[in-house]
Amino acid sequence: MNVELIFQIAGIGILTSIFHTLLKQAGKEEYSFIATLAGVSIALIMVVQLLSELLSKVKSVFFLSLV
Repeated sequence: MNVELIFQIAGIGILTSIFHTLLKQAGKEEYSFIATLAGVSIALIMVVQLLSELLSKVKSVFFLSLV
């Protein structure tokens, strides 16, 4: 497993929380919600790509094919 990817996801979480806090303190709660939603969706896309790679490797190990 790639450790860099874990740090990338953690970095996205940290930046998202910083943006959320700054925007909420500035009174822009709608934008803070959108920034949080964007950060979560970016991290979710990265995780889904990892799961796709994992499932393809599992299929190749057990010689599974879609019928």
